Amino acid sequence: MASEYLNRTNQTFEDPILDEMKQLATKKQIPIISEEGIRLILHLIQVGKYKRVLEIGTAIGYTSYSISKYTQASVVTIERNPELVNQAKEFISHSEAKERITFIEGDALEISTETIGLFDLIFIDAAKAQYIRFFEKFEPLLLQGGIIVTDNLLFHGFVENPKSILSRNRKQLVNKINKFNQWLLHKSDYDSYIYEIGDGMAISYKK
Repeated sequence: MASEYLNRTNQTFEDPILDEMKQLATKKQIPIISEEGIRLILHLIQVGKYKRVLEIGTAIGYTSYSISKYTQASVVTIERNPELVNQAKEFISHSEAKERITFIEGDALEISTETIGLFDLIFIDAAKAQYIRFFEKFEPLLLQGGIIVTDNLLFHGFVENPKSILSRNRKQLVNKINKFNQWLLHKSDYDSYIYEIGDGMAISYKK
């Protein structure tokens, strides 16, 4: 398959901290962005010469660390889980560019946005059932011509094949993800497209 060829051919990051993050994510079943997903974000930042990134959903800091290491952008990252925040801070303390990462601990839907500034790129990778609310709350902080990246929009193929779901809670979550997808693609002030990258990633360009 083409994906197998690309996995063999493309270079992967050679960084002991990122390797440690991946090992911890696998061990504790903490979702982190896919290799192709983070590469896409890094290229968007590099090509657009973006200076400020907002991340909603820090987890263990994999995305923030990667941005700080491989681009010149600064990152503001929001996470509500104190344990994950502490783990992310520990990892990022080893980054040469740790001064370009700002942590906000708290629920992204409850924090004030008045003092965090404007951004070139916003990355949404938090509670999937709240994606519409995240988008609506933070899009006023996006500069004209900026991009919002939203991850996990296929949800392991269940969004495409909801009939295979047995769990009622999972069905409700998948319905909410599908509702977000349709809502996003019909927003006239954005040019959006969902790509089959990782577990489904949308790129939304602010017109």
